[in-house]
Amino acid sequence: MEKMKEPLSFEFSISAPVEAVFYAFSTGQGWRDWLCNQAIFQPRSGGTYHLGWDTGWYVSGRVEELEKPSRVRLTWRGAEDPAASEVRIELHGQDVHTHGSIVHSGFGEGEAWGRGREQAQRGWEVGLVNLESIFSTGADLRITRRPMVGFMGNDFNEKIAAQFGVPVTEGVRLADTVEGMGAAKAGLQSNDVIVELEGKPIRGWPDFATILQHKRAGESLPLAFYRGSQRHDVVLQLSARPLPETPLDPEAFARKLRQLNTEVIGDIRAVFRGVTEPEAEFAPAGEWSSKQNLAHLIKEEEWNLHLIGQYLNDSEAQYEDSWENRWEPLNAILGVSSTVPELIERLAKAKETTAVLLEASQVPLQARKGVMWRLGMSMLHFPGDHEHEHLEQIKRTLEAARAAEPAAQTM
Repeated sequence: MEKMKEPLSFEFSISAPVEAVFYAFSTGQGWRDWLCNQAIFQPRSGGTYHLGWDTGWYVSGRVEELEKPSRVRLTWRGAEDPAASEVRIELHGQDVHTHGSIVHSGFGEGEAWGRGREQAQRGWEVGLVNLESIFSTGADLRITRRPMVGFMGNDFNEKIAAQFGVPVTEGVRLADTVEGMGAAKAGLQSNDVIVELEGKPIRGWPDFATILQHKRAGESLPLAFYRGSQRHDVVLQLSARPLPETPLDPEAFARKLRQLNTEVIGDIRAVFRGVTEPEAEFAPAGEWSSKQNLAHLIKEEEWNLHLIGQYLNDSEAQYEDSWENRWEPLNAILGVSSTVPELIERLAKAKETTAVLLEASQVPLQARKGVMWRLGMSMLHFPGDHEHEHLEQIKRTLEAARAAEPAAQTM
């Protein structure tokens, strides 16, 4: 009979009702909130689950027991484990406080089991600290402790690589840099394509997260990027991550959004004042027209409704390795809202709908501080920067449209 190592045992106390803490151990969204990057979890006895991390490590198993709101028992097999182990989670609630315990048993002898046990111990220890943070302040320590490079990204594919003369088709293209942060200080500019960080290839966003998750602000790393056909190697100093002030109450969050939205919509109306429809339809070669920029902002804002809905329904989309903006959704929006006033009004209504949805979701979201904090990171981090980045592009496009008009008249 194979000799077993001592189980791993952990205890924790959370200032939250036991039903809320049970959610963190019995749903895919709950596990993602504090422990892993991807999760599929069937919340029933006999169901299966899969937890994944951006590092490539994963755990799969079977839900052996699920007794709401006090007990979860799982088989647990890590990526390199020789066989499955067992995890027992017990929760005991009293008013708005929950005491919990985790017992992870069934580790055998040998080198492979030793690595698996070490990985599990480190994962539970770090994760449980984050669990407490999620329920106390909403802050995800995996994000707050991770430094920033300091740029906003843009899509990148073979067509864009050819357009800018970049000799690679994988990497991360910059839309703009954040003033005073590492990327700007290292001399990076719009349309540069990052291909290496700390000697490791950068093929997309997940590669950044994997490298930065164990780094701290102030550290310096070698970085390689292409500007056109020329490769450049620089030293990048990582910056501290500024965190938005996020109201954890949905109604207060909605009020803050409305204030920001009023300013942004006002700036957009000012830029389009006096602009003709033909000018707004003008598109320089390979770029969006001003109307398509507005359609993009509408698409992004309407996506916020889906994002909140995903959180409410425990159905958050799993992030993919790459993404790109496509013309088809933009042109579909323009097929329905064809004039500049219609587009601006649709954008304003989309922003207001987001605020109304937050207010309508007061009860479920107020109990989910971690979700509110993540929404803050999505909607309140560098507020208005995305819209103003596109406003600058719109201004350049309108200038090009007006410069093209006299030339067209003389032909």
